[in-house]
Amino acid sequence: MKSAITSNIVQEDAHNAYLVLNIARAHERMPMHFTQVNTVRATPGGGGGTPFVGLDIPFGGAAAPYYALRPSLESASAVDTVSLVSQEFMNGLTTPVDARLMAYFASQGWPLPILLYMFVGAVETYDSHGNLLHNLVNSPRNETFPAFSALVDVVAGCRLVLSESTSYEFYGEKFPAEKLAEIAVVTAAKTAGLVPVEVDANGNQLPADGTARKTGGPRYFRLAQVAREAGVKLDSYGQGKSGIAGGADCAIDNDAVPVAAANAAAANGAAAPDAAPGGQAGTPEPPVADTLRRIGKALSTLPISVGGPGDKRRPPGKGLEPKARPPAHSGPAIAEARLVLRSTQSMIYYLGELSRYQNATDGTRMEPVSMRIGRDRSAYLFRMRCCEPLPGAAVAVDYRDKHFSVPAYMETAGDAREDRSVQTLALLSLVYTLQNRSAAPPAISNVRVLP
Repeated sequence: MKSAITSNIVQEDAHNAYLVLNIARAHERMPMHFTQVNTVRATPGGGGGTPFVGLDIPFGGAAAPYYALRPSLESASAVDTVSLVSQEFMNGLTTPVDARLMAYFASQGWPLPILLYMFVGAVETYDSHGNLLHNLVNSPRNETFPAFSALVDVVAGCRLVLSESTSYEFYGEKFPAEKLAEIAVVTAAKTAGLVPVEVDANGNQLPADGTARKTGGPRYFRLAQVAREAGVKLDSYGQGKSGIAGGADCAIDNDAVPVAAANAAAANGAAAPDAAPGGQAGTPEPPVADTLRRIGKALSTLPISVGGPGDKRRPPGKGLEPKARPPAHSGPAIAEARLVLRSTQSMIYYLGELSRYQNATDGTRMEPVSMRIGRDRSAYLFRMRCCEPLPGAAVAVDYRDKHFSVPAYMETAGDAREDRSVQTLALLSLVYTLQNRSAAPPAISNVRVLP
């Protein structure tokens, strides 16, 4: 029993160390390498091998007339490891995470700010003509990072829920409903992976509510391929239940906006909070606070697709006209917003970036990312010390003559903030395990965040 427990702890230490080692490689801008522990052997008594005793017995006329004992110790590697270099592994590692995974962790109680920092690489907004208005990038080397952090604080009181949308790609011409009674038609459609979808007399898909269907009139169908896409949306917990926003509109925390806007402006070196990062060149920008309110409002009220940079596919049947236009001084209206999701490899590199900037000794040094996790509570997302030992560290590794340490969870990290570094590392470990295999090559994620 004791050996089994020891084996499990060895696997824990190895897996955590492998993760932190690759974060350290990202810190040093070195290539990542991945190893998996397959087997941990337990030796009798916890020793370093198995003892053997050999006995030499004289035999034959030329044999020496004496007996000899030969004690020896047979040892073998206590751990079997394998290098992860297959194409299947690399495909999984570099594929953007699925929105279902982000929604699952949210439903299990993971703080929304941690999920947004780890899963989302950027927030983009567009006007009704598809022109980029804002691009808030979640990277400490980007000038819009303070604005992204401020936006996370603004929407920290929301809840993330899963939603799904269905779209159809039609094939062939319309046919009357009577054709569905023919076995050949149904069999051919099933074999091709197509389904019959009811359309109008012009071959266009009918509204889902059926308002365009004429009672007693002829019915038509077309064969189509069904595309079901998972999405997420920001929703409210209800009046006073969020713990942060405390209102029906989860996206706007009027108490947090001024503070977040001021922090974003100060972190960006702005003399006055009237230049919102990420806007189009040549257009007057609204104040930071107003920009954060507008983007936050867009995240909870407008169609928001989740994909890669330059992916401008929009939910079918959704208009781009905003529900309510902002005042004229607020700049162009936001008609659409998009979240760009990360891959597991990108998450590891992101934590390495944070460590690099936190431990810098020049003017690029920044304080660890602090996030709101309650009305009167805040926490650090991830801290890793370089390059000297940290007493009581949860995980520590040595790499390229440097020592990297991740602190254990602390209710207060010396300044009234909790340290959630280990929790962030645990989330990364889960995503890494769930996303490390894929037969398909990586592609741009096209998951929508729906209103």
